This record gives sequence, structure tokens and C-alpha cells, in this order.
Amino acid sequence: MKATRADDDLGELLQEFVNRISHLQGNTLSLLTEESVTLQQVLLLRRLQQMGESTLSDLALRMRMSAPAISQMIDRLFAIRLLSRVEAVDDRRRKKLSVTRKGASLLERVRRARSSEYAAGISGLSAKVRADLYAVVRRALSELPREAETLAAPVGLQSKVG
Repeated sequence: MKATRADDDLGELLQEFVNRISHLQGNTLSLLTEESVTLQQVLLLRRLQQMGESTLSDLALRMRMSAPAISQMIDRLFAIRLLSRVEAVDDRRRKKLSVTRKGASLLERVRRARSSEYAAGISGLSAKVRADLYAVVRRALSELPREAETLAAPVGLQSKVG
């Protein structure tokens, strides 16, 4: 489905909203700096956690990035023990990737930091506006596919999922 002008306007509005309420306290960015990880690396870990396990080529496809770029991130995340690599049973040349406990812990800490920053960012809104926002976001989320469902198929096949 092609985005309309109204969709574009809403997208701009959502971006402005998120910009005003996120990272005001700097907790998330501070956490990433402390752990020596980039936002792209966290996004890769999050995607991998949602998928359960994956290969480099599948991650590159699903993240719309080149295999060399993904490989570089994987090497870094492996070096700091945030993901693991294991030879695939059926083909020793292929490596199965998964998030380690340390990686899952980092993702949880990032989630909590972001949630806390968003909560602080909306704390200045009236109780009525916060209640309305809660209801609208819940309704919108109920109409969107869950991330796991969206990730079940490579890009281009997502419309067939669900």
C-alpha cells in the first residue's frame, strides 16, 4: 500500500513527537557508550533475538544491509560476547548466530532505559492527554503485525505473512 500525503504528515508528526520525548536524559546513549556498542549493533542484536537464530546472509537480507557490513558487526559483537556463532549441523561452512545471555541482558537494559526516557518525556502532558495517547497507541498496535510475524518472511514476502 502506497503512503498518502496524510501518512507522510503523520510520519513527520510521529518523528517530531519521538524526538521531543526520547533521549532527553541521555540514559540510552550513555548505556551504549558504556557497553561500546553502536545503535546499528543493538538493532542487529534485537533483530537476531526476535528471530531466535539466523545466519549472516539471512540477517543481511532482513536488515537490508550488505553481507560485509553485517559481518563486521557480527565480528565485533562476537568479540564482546553479545552473540554466539556455531557451525550449522548440515553445513559446517555456515554459522548459526544467536544472542548470548550477556546480549539479552544488554537488550533488556536498553529497553528499560528507553522506556524510562519516554515516560519522563511524556510526564509533562496532562493526565487526559496521556490517557488518550495510551488508548490511541494501544489501538494502533492492535492493528499492526507483531514484529515476530513481520520477521517471519524476508523483505518483499511480508505481505504474505499472517
